[in-house]
Parts: sequence; C-alpha cells; structure tokens
Amino acid sequence: MKKYSYQEAISFFEELPHFKPPKITGTPVKDMFSLDAELALLEQLNNPHMDLEYIHVAGTNGKGSTVAYISSILNQAKLKIGTFASPFLHRYNELFVVNGKEISDEDFAAVFTEVKPAYDKLAKKGIHPSEYEILTVMGFLYFKKRKCDVVVLEVSMGGRVDTTNVIPAPIVTVIAPISYDHMSILGNTLTEIATEKAGIIKPGTKVVSAVQEAEVKKVLSHTCKKQKVHIDYIKKPKLIRQNLRGQTFEIDRIYETSLLGTYQIENAALAILAIKKFNECFNSKKFHISEEMIEDGIKDTRWFGRFTLVSRQPYVIVDGGHNRQGARVLRESLQQYFPDKKITFLMGILKDKEVDIILDELLPVAKKCYTMAVPNDRTMPPGELAEKIKEKGVEAQVISAADTDRLDVDKLVEKDDVLCICGSLYLLSFFTF
Repeated sequence: MKKYSYQEAISFFEELPHFKPPKITGTPVKDMFSLDAELALLEQLNNPHMDLEYIHVAGTNGKGSTVAYISSILNQAKLKIGTFASPFLHRYNELFVVNGKEISDEDFAAVFTEVKPAYDKLAKKGIHPSEYEILTVMGFLYFKKRKCDVVVLEVSMGGRVDTTNVIPAPIVTVIAPISYDHMSILGNTLTEIATEKAGIIKPGTKVVSAVQEAEVKKVLSHTCKKQKVHIDYIKKPKLIRQNLRGQTFEIDRIYETSLLGTYQIENAALAILAIKKFNECFNSKKFHISEEMIEDGIKDTRWFGRFTLVSRQPYVIVDGGHNRQGARVLRESLQQYFPDKKITFLMGILKDKEVDIILDELLPVAKKCYTMAVPNDRTMPPGELAEKIKEKGVEAQVISAADTDRLDVDKLVEKDDVLCICGSLYLLSFFTF
C-alpha cells in the first residue's frame, strides 16, 4: 500500500472540486447532496463512526462557540475529547482536534493513507465521495484511533444531509439559533431551513435548544414528537457584568466567560444545558461533570472569529458572521461595547449571501468602509461591494488582497477608533493576529 506524505494528501484535497451552491432558479435545491457515497466509504473502512459517542451541534449562528464551550467543559473532566468543527481558516488540520490540539501532519498523512485506497476502490465503481465527505470520514477514523471518549461534532451546513449526519443517535443533540442562511440550498423560509437542521434529531437522543423564533420552535416540536424525544430550551441568562475583558452572568449560579459579544452568554447557556443533559446519561456510568468543571470550562473557553478583540490601540474586532442574524448581533455588540463611536469596517462578503440585508444591519453604525475580496470563488468583487456601500450613503474604498500582507491598521483608523474586520469567516484566513 502506498504511503502518502502530508503534502500529497493536501494536494489531493486541493485538486478536488470544492463546494459550489447551485444556481438560484427560484426553487431551492434541497437534495443536492446524498450521504450514500460517504456511507459507502465508511463501510469500506468498517464503519468507524459507529464506535464513538457524540454530542451533535447544528444551527445557523453560534455553533462554533457552543462547540468550543462544550469541548472546554468536557476537557475539565480529563476525558479524551475529539472536536470536529468547520470551516478551517488556515489548514485542514484545524478540522480534527483532540483535547485542544490539532492533528499533526504525520497523523493527517497516516489517516489519509488508510482512507485513500477505499476511496480509489469506490471511484472505480463510479462512486465519488466529495471533499468534505472524505474529510468527515477521516475525522471519524482519527477519533476512533485516538480512543476518544466523546466527539463534539459540528454540522457544516443544514443537518439532514450534512456529512456529519451519518452517526447513530448522539448522547445530546444541540440546536443553536436558527436563522436565514444558505437559502438556495436549505429553503427560503424559516420553516424550510429549520426542517433541514432538525434532520439531525434521532430517536434515543436528548435535545437542547437555544431560544428560537416561533416558526422554528414549531418545527422542532413537531420533529421531536415524531422521533419520540423531549426537547429542553435554555433558561435566559442574567447578565451581571460586561466589558472588553469578558462577561459575568447567572443561570442558577454565577459564570464568567472571556468571550465578548452580546450573544455569547446565551451560547454558554446552551453549552451548560447540553452538559447537564449529558450528565443525566452518564451519572452512573463512565463519568460525571461537576458544577466546578462547568464553571472552569466556561471561563477557560477561547474562540477566535466571533467578536474577538485582537488589538486595543486602536481597537480591532474580528467577526466571521455572514448572514442577517450574524450582522444584527454584531451591530448590537458594537453598540453595546462602543456606544459613543462610529465604526470603520473592513469587509468582504460572498455574493450568494444576503448582501443588502447585511449592509443594512451594519452601515447605521459605520464611519467608513474598506472592502476586499474573500479568498473564495463565491466572493463579491470588492469594487461592486464598495459601490453598494456608497449607494447607501457610506464612504467606501477597495483594498487589494496583496495589501493585507502589510496592512497598517494605523493608516486605516486613528488610535482611539474602532476597526471591525467582518463579513465572512473565510476573510479572516487572510489575517494573523
């Protein structure tokens, strides 16, 4: 059997076709993916995904930080925790994490070496698993090899036909806030979108959810009734203290988090509820997560890319929100933390997003905007984005990708100003802080 190097493995993925949404024809394409090819690949590898325990997390916004909170809490219990979350910003290795440490180049190559012959065998039969299906399968195999006690698994998009939805019933199913995103695939209404995301709910799991709109709650209730499972919603946390160093909040007891953003305490509340449901299943079995572990896990959580403060003179905030709800909570957070300031934005947005709605949410607090291309084929040309911004009455200027290598923040804003880099998680891959 050929032994592949890390670079050979990366080259294989870079040459595969990446995700591209269908052309918008007025009717959403809901079944553009099938899980059959991934299931065939897993079968070739003796179904490693069936030998693991999971916490499965879906939703539109807040999935990443909720996963980070849950993983941090579980790490406090000295368990071996696998985390599969997307997208990656710089390297494929970011997808596969065990107890906070990314997979090594050597292990990545070794797992790929094991998966590639199975992929080739299927390809000869005309079965071609996608890039992300292969990566997901590699994740299952890696976590099994590492003998993980629990895998915290983040849905990439939707739920029903997401590559992660091949797993058996997880211990806990977690539903973060559901809003409008990926409408060309998931549907144009909240009911359609929520139906796709609720597709991860399986008989035998415990379901917890963030606060949801009435339309979404109706779908979740119907799905849970159909699957004969109970759903619990978070108790709204009480904010005690909030500044640029962190937040203190109360849900029966006091918790602290270093994560900023008005929404992060609700994401923390969702993670806490998920862990308490997890405890109900394992109190008399393998392990128990104490209240102190939960407190320490929330306090120790780090999560880059959601209202992350990376500089103070001037203030620089990075935020990967890329839909209407993400833009709304970003604006609310900026107004909360910087009530007397107008914000300078450096933004790039994918053209298949609700660009006008995102701009309408953010521009009321804008002083000036800089635009740039997102490193993705779906990027909106920065000149076109700048024109849209100008039409809405805000000054805008294009920055080329080459300029980001030597980006001098002091030339964009004054020392006491606020710069917010936002619009897409992919955009953040340009920057190192």
